[in-house]
Amino acid sequence: MNRNINQIIDGALPGAEITLPAGEFEGPVVIEKPLRIIGKNTTIWAKTGGVIEIKAPGVSISDIRAELTESSETDCAIKTFFPADVKNVEVLGSVSGFGSEDGFFDVPRTINLGDFLADAENTFSLTVNVPEKTEVFCDIREIEISPKTLDAGKNELRITVRGISEKTLLYAEILFKTRFVRRIYIMGKPKSDIPAAVNKCVYTAPERDFTQSVPQPTATAESDVVSMTNRADSALSPLELQKGQRLSISGYLGSRFSVWFTCEKPFGMDIDPYVFLLGENDKALDERSLVFFGNESSPNGEARVFTSDGHIEIDLAKADYRVKKITLVYSVYAGSERSNFSLTRNPRVSLRTDCERLSYVMSDLKNETTAVALEFYLYKGEWKLSVVGSGYFNGMARLCNGFGIQVEE
Repeated sequence: MNRNINQIIDGALPGAEITLPAGEFEGPVVIEKPLRIIGKNTTIWAKTGGVIEIKAPGVSISDIRAELTESSETDCAIKTFFPADVKNVEVLGSVSGFGSEDGFFDVPRTINLGDFLADAENTFSLTVNVPEKTEVFCDIREIEISPKTLDAGKNELRITVRGISEKTLLYAEILFKTRFVRRIYIMGKPKSDIPAAVNKCVYTAPERDFTQSVPQPTATAESDVVSMTNRADSALSPLELQKGQRLSISGYLGSRFSVWFTCEKPFGMDIDPYVFLLGENDKALDERSLVFFGNESSPNGEARVFTSDGHIEIDLAKADYRVKKITLVYSVYAGSERSNFSLTRNPRVSLRTDCERLSYVMSDLKNETTAVALEFYLYKGEWKLSVVGSGYFNGMARLCNGFGIQVEE
């Protein structure tokens, strides 16, 4: 069943909103792209290990339950490597990567009140440790919790039980709500002819050093990920790419961005941009799938070339379903017979949203006249970037023919 949930997530485009089906589904679930995930009476569970792992920025999760069924309550159920937004997410187990939430949550799974006097007022006390401000709820009329708001650290709670008849077995739920929801169960047996419980202690949390900070997790290295830092923050420096690197672009560029090429070059030397929209087997869909100064926009508007300054605009949200790869090429104008990339200095590709996010210097080029700079490719429903930086001596004609667009060489 876990594959159903993962297939829904894998099939969603970065930035999409998806609703999970109702029911219980076995994990683990790994989220590697920005998504807004909404549950619908959805429980994701795992016997041991993690239930949900978030490995991308821009993730929002709401209205689900994550449950470890055969692990200690201190084992990690939800782990994130990036800031993630959670709302009404119930967790059975601990969390990691959520700041102060990672700390102690010394609240028992169940509390047994034992025997207490029927049809009377009984009071019980307990101490709990919570990592941050916590709201406490119980919707049973005969049960009152005080206080209803807890501060971070050690707190004393009072449970008052009133007017429960001897014929009733008490079984109720109490919710502790921070960014997450933690549910505990209280139980007890009302009896007659026994003293009423007065401030009876039913749980004492262990002593904690509240001054210790909680270490934050760091992302593990992955073979095709350069860095998973969230570059959506314009205050951060742009990421310098290297030839041969690959990465998921969701945290850097989103679906819409521009590409700029700059270099120092001799006066009168022209370098033009070309964009190929490729389908299966790296073949162009048709002749209109080559976007350049003679065809400034693709049919769906996925790619546009601006001849005034040579920059490219890419909108992946408009991509034809048949497009599997978008290849960006720069070529020295054929009219300059002796010109090639050896005459340039610092040929640099810059990828921008509101500011520069990624950049790549094609430093390995020499006498080539055409260079494949970057490729955007679709992998399991997510757009990724490959830094190519390969040059060709035979110019654009051979490259076009290789992509299935017939031109004379």
